[in-house]
Amino acid sequence: MLSNYLKIAYRDLQRHPGFSAINILGLAAGLCCFILIATYVAFEYSYDRFHTKGDHIFRVSTFYSSEGETGEFVMTPTAAYPTFKREFPEVLSGVRIYSTSFFSPTVVTKGEEVFEERGFIWADSTFFELFTFPLVSGDALTVLDRVNTVVLTEDAAQRYFGTEDPVGKTLKVGSALELVVTGVAANPPLNSQIKFDFVGSFHTLEGWREPIWDSANFYTYLELSAPTAAAPLADKIKASMERFTGYPTTDRNYLTYVLQPMQEVHLEARTEGGLEPGGDIRYTYILSVIAVLILLIACINYVNLATARSVERAREAGVRKVVGAMQAQLFRQFFAESALVTAISLLLGVVCAYLLLPVFGKMTDRPLTFPFFESPVALVALLGLGAMVSLLSGAYPALVMSNFQPIQVLKGSFSTTGGGGSLRRGLVVFQFSVSFLLIVGAVVISRQLSFIQNQKLGYNKDQVLELPIDRTIRNNAAAFKQSLKADPSIKDIALATENPVFIQGGYSIWVEGRPEEFNMTVGAIGADEDYIKTLGMELVAGEDFTASDVALVAMDSAALRQYHFILNETAVKNLGWTPESAVGKRARINGRAGKIKGVVRDFHFASMRDEIQPFAMFVSAKELNKIIIKLNTANLSATLEGLRRVWKARAPHRPFEYEFLDEQFAQLYRTEQRSGRAAAIFAVLAVLIACLGLFGLATFMATKRMKEIGVRKVLGASITSIVGLLAADFLKWVLLAIAIAAPFAYYFAEKWLSNFAYHTPLQWWMFVMAAAAAVGIAFLTVSYQSVKAALSNPVKSLRSE
Repeated sequence: MLSNYLKIAYRDLQRHPGFSAINILGLAAGLCCFILIATYVAFEYSYDRFHTKGDHIFRVSTFYSSEGETGEFVMTPTAAYPTFKREFPEVLSGVRIYSTSFFSPTVVTKGEEVFEERGFIWADSTFFELFTFPLVSGDALTVLDRVNTVVLTEDAAQRYFGTEDPVGKTLKVGSALELVVTGVAANPPLNSQIKFDFVGSFHTLEGWREPIWDSANFYTYLELSAPTAAAPLADKIKASMERFTGYPTTDRNYLTYVLQPMQEVHLEARTEGGLEPGGDIRYTYILSVIAVLILLIACINYVNLATARSVERAREAGVRKVVGAMQAQLFRQFFAESALVTAISLLLGVVCAYLLLPVFGKMTDRPLTFPFFESPVALVALLGLGAMVSLLSGAYPALVMSNFQPIQVLKGSFSTTGGGGSLRRGLVVFQFSVSFLLIVGAVVISRQLSFIQNQKLGYNKDQVLELPIDRTIRNNAAAFKQSLKADPSIKDIALATENPVFIQGGYSIWVEGRPEEFNMTVGAIGADEDYIKTLGMELVAGEDFTASDVALVAMDSAALRQYHFILNETAVKNLGWTPESAVGKRARINGRAGKIKGVVRDFHFASMRDEIQPFAMFVSAKELNKIIIKLNTANLSATLEGLRRVWKARAPHRPFEYEFLDEQFAQLYRTEQRSGRAAAIFAVLAVLIACLGLFGLATFMATKRMKEIGVRKVLGASITSIVGLLAADFLKWVLLAIAIAAPFAYYFAEKWLSNFAYHTPLQWWMFVMAAAAAVGIAFLTVSYQSVKAALSNPVKSLRSE
């Protein structure tokens, strides 16, 4: 019987190639989109789940309250891990990680070859015990237990040593450090937040060997005795902080540490600045919903066309019942047709998804691989998806057609109007409601990204590049800057600890007039006298740093050393001052004592998801590790070549590696950009799939009304009136769909924009544009068949009468 059902189904597909193509292409497109998005979502959720101890590992973040204002950042002091392990029995183990690329790349030298490495981290000896990064050679217990040792990944070992065994060989790191290779690790998986090429022994870092609480530059991970131990442990840590640090705490001023499961960090990080830019679970949810909606739209197309064509199949069903076919047999027959269409569509959808996956992976900035060739579970899930789509798209039409009453059908009194028509109209309304929602979403995301790109940041990021520097360059900064300024295309040059694109971490500031225990947390950087000028920032009170200010902090005598500070408007406001009254006040930032010299206008030094926070700059001479260059040129390639020549002459020990600030700024919103691109593309696909079904429905309805159209033409109806009549039957439901979806579109758009402290306003024209697009596309879809029907010869349609 199954063979017979499939034969009949195949013959029906052949008899109606147009409708068959619409059904197959619509379902294939929906399945392709669903598979692509499901692959992306599965990859996002797979992050860090390969660690054997994964559900026991937690990342530690610093949480503070300053005068009731709270904040969180991911860096921790070096004392956190050893103290927690000593004090709390639920802490079984842990790792501190110091990423040198957070500030600047690490220079690695082998022989005469010099490289800048951004994948260099330093970690405790427990690194390869806690995390599941298999070692190709070396013992996980001992590879990092001595100073001046390093583990390479397979790729790094190949890059530096070729086919030689690197274990026991030496690499030079920085200007003088010699590290012995003690092991080779497998390359970190693509779905790991901890990615590295080199892991150096943590205790090689002389300045960080002793546990201290005053400086937070480390990522800390703890292994707990049980996943449920995290919340009680966080409470115990908070209650113990005054004893650990010696700093008094109050309800409004305190510092503590919170724990987050490592497996949640990638998608649900509570703060930015991790070892790699994370994803966002909200966008994962959004894309998942889009995938389901697109698949529903494709299934609805099948249901609509199948029920619309049911009148043509009614006589067939009636005859089969008269000759003895049971209702269950008819249901299986019609359901087999749906299963065949789904099978063909699934095969086509899988092929399309396989071919498009590299493009989709590039668009979403994810190294996606086709899972169905690698995982039996994924293959079973794919077959389950096919079965589910068959059920969704085929069950109702099969039920409708198997329930036909043979007497009514064969007497010619059968009609599909009424309930069936209402269902089709309802499904069309649903399809275009979803399409309108997706179009609005794509417009709003696009507008917000444009708003971010064009928002005044408080500094100039255009034609500004940065290069990492070291002690050798810093000690000859004046001569180095002078050499670069000889090029007329270089406008200004500054040195700083960080550029303004993304500055994280907190410094404590005390100001005169406040009790000694008062500490407000601010973001802060060290800079030279040219920083504000180079970046085009605006002083609203006081004066800029000068070369003499830099000379004061470079004094060998601590007693003679004098710091100057420039605060932003938010910091001054939070201190209860005006910009003018703040100038000249004594202040202290993390032990640096001096005076406030000026106030700079607020600028964005973090993502626009957050409001501008208090910020301070202190003049510095020794802590600077970036050189920032403002260009003024139309011939960028020639200018860069000139910079390269000066760099090679002045800093031959480092490669010439630069980054532009505007590119770094764009990286802050990489999640929004890739999600926005994906949402826009899938919104278009959803509309096209909906229109494919509408096209098939319009074709069928036009065919059914050919005699009516012929009569109207004979009686003098114009082509325009006939087109309007046929199109109006569909467009009124599209307009209803827009009216229903508009409030939901507004709600979801407003909710998404609320994630940004600074965002574009929702404007009426966004909704009008989305509505016009939906109506326009629907009209074009319907009008083609309407015009075709209106232009047909009425003699042909009426001749059979």
